[in-house]
Amino acid sequence: MQDRFINFIRENNLTTPDDSILLGVSGGIDSMVMLQLFLKSGFKIAVAHCNFGLRADESDGDEQFVKYYCLMNGIVCHSIKFDTNEYAAENKLSIQVAARELRYAYFEEICKEYKYTKVAIAHNLNDTAETVLINLCRGTGIKGVAGIKVMNGNIIRPLIFATRIEIEDFAKSHDVKYREDSSNSTTKYKRNFIRHKIIPELRYLNPSVDRAIADTANHLQEAVWLVEEQLDRIRDVVISKQGEDTLFSVEALKKERSARFFLVEELNQFGFSPSMASAVIELLNAESGRRVESSTHTLYKDREFLILTSKKVKDDSEILISEDTKSILSPVKLKIETLGDISDVKIEKDPDIALLDCSKLQFPLKIRIWHPGDKFIPFGMSGYKKISDFLVDIKVPLHQKNNVYVLLSGDDIAWVIGYRIDNRFRIDEQTSNVIKFSLT
Repeated sequence: MQDRFINFIRENNLTTPDDSILLGVSGGIDSMVMLQLFLKSGFKIAVAHCNFGLRADESDGDEQFVKYYCLMNGIVCHSIKFDTNEYAAENKLSIQVAARELRYAYFEEICKEYKYTKVAIAHNLNDTAETVLINLCRGTGIKGVAGIKVMNGNIIRPLIFATRIEIEDFAKSHDVKYREDSSNSTTKYKRNFIRHKIIPELRYLNPSVDRAIADTANHLQEAVWLVEEQLDRIRDVVISKQGEDTLFSVEALKKERSARFFLVEELNQFGFSPSMASAVIELLNAESGRRVESSTHTLYKDREFLILTSKKVKDDSEILISEDTKSILSPVKLKIETLGDISDVKIEKDPDIALLDCSKLQFPLKIRIWHPGDKFIPFGMSGYKKISDFLVDIKVPLHQKNNVYVLLSGDDIAWVIGYRIDNRFRIDEQTSNVIKFSLT
C-alpha cells in the first residue's frame, strides 16, 4: 500500500516537494490510514479536524482523539467546532451539504492563513462508485458519472485508488488506530443506503462492481476533458453577458446539434437538473415570457435570447428623500441637484435623467420597487397607463422588470426611474425651481 500510495501521487502529479499539505482528518479509518501513509512518506503535513457537533459526545471524542494523535506524533493540528444543524436550517441545506460547505470553507481559511498549498481528502475507490450511483439516481450530466476528481484545484485525493477492504487490511496490519462513526451504519442517508443496500446486491452480478464502476468513471473523466474543449467552442458562439445575467443566443443554439447536451452541462451548476432539459429545449421555440426555474435561478425566453438570471428577494422597503438629500446609493444610485436658475436648463432626453418641477412635489419623496397595479401618466400623454403595460410597450426584458424602481410624490409616481417621468411633474413655463435626478 505504501508504494502504491507514493506511485499514485507521482503518476497523477498531486504534489511537489515544495508543497505543504493540509490533511482533512476526521478520525475515521480512511483519514487515519491516509495520515499514516503521509507520515511514512516524509511529506510536509499538518492536520485539520472539523467537529460538526452531530453526534454529541461521540463527535467531541473524535476531536480529542485526533488532537492527541497529532500531539504524540508532533503534527500541527487545527480544529474547529460547528453548529451544523443551525447552519443547515439558516441556509435551507441538508445536513450533509451543510457539513461539506463548512468543511471546505474552513480548509480554505486555514490554507490562506498558514500558507498550505494542498488539501488532502481521504476519499477511496468505493466512495467514487457510490457517488456515481447517487448521481445516476437523481439524474446527472456526464460530469456526474465521471466520479470524484483525483485533483480539483488545490484539493487532492491520494487514497482514491484503494478500496475500503484494502484500507481496512492496511489498518489492521499496521495497527492504525481510528474511531468508528456510528452514523455510518444507518441507512437514512443516501450514500449509506447505496453502500449497505444497493452495492451488496450488485455484487451478485459482479463481485468487483465497485472497481468496475470506478474504472468506468475514470474513463469518463478522460472523455470529459475532450468534451470540455467542444463545450468551450459552443460557449464562445452561444453565450454573452449583460451585467449579472447570462444570455444564450436562440439562433446559435438551434444550429448546434449538441444543444441539449450543452444546456444540461451548462445549467447544471445553476440548479437545473438533467430531467429539466426537455423544458429548457422547449423554450427555444416558445413565445417570449416563458420560463423554467431552478431553486436559485430563472431561465427566461425573451425574443432572441434565453436569459439566465439569479432569483432576488423582492425588496418592499421604501427610501425617503428629503429636500436636503444630495444623493442615495441604494436601492438605486441617484445624484440629486436643485437648480435655482432655470434659464439655462436644457431638457434632457436621457431616460436616466429626470427634471421635475419642485413646486409640484410633496416631500419627503419615496423610492420603492414598482407594484402590480401601479399607474402613472407618461410624459407627453394625458391619460393613465399601468406600469406593467408601459414596460411591455417599451420592451423591457421580462427578467429586468422585477428590478424597476419608482419615485413617488405622496401617492403619485413622479418618475419610473431610468425610463420615463410622469407628465404631471414636468417643468413648464411657470416653473421657477427644478430638481434634477441623475441615475448613475
